[in-house]
Amino acid sequence: MKIRWIDNYAGTWEDDEGRTLIITPRGETIADVTLLVDGRPMLRPWCRNKPAEGLRATYSPADGPGLDIELGRPGFSLDVNYEFVDPILPEEAESLSVGVSRYESDTQVEAFVRLFGKLERYRRIDPEQTNRGHNHE
Repeated sequence: MKIRWIDNYAGTWEDDEGRTLIITPRGETIADVTLLVDGRPMLRPWCRNKPAEGLRATYSPADGPGLDIELGRPGFSLDVNYEFVDPILPEEAESLSVGVSRYESDTQVEAFVRLFGKLERYRRIDPEQTNRGHNHE
């Protein structure tokens, strides 16, 4: 049986600063993502404060194994990469490395990057949650 790469991203992931990503694959290359801050959808000031719910994420095998999460402004996205568990260090949890992408010419977006914190790692917090819905109330 062929395993879809995008399914590695499915579930709930949390960083050390109270941000949570909930990723739900909707096909082989598309997922829905919600970004929570302290349990509530993050408000996006660059999108008239719309909550970061149901964001479109795309996996493109031609571009590599990462998942590109569109943040609602052209060229502005959250890029996550699945990190395998090291069998030699089983105490290490699955994680996502994370970064922000933006057009170099879009200097206004720099003020928003700080909303994403240190941009280090998200760790899986519920390995059983793969394609279930989420509740953020």
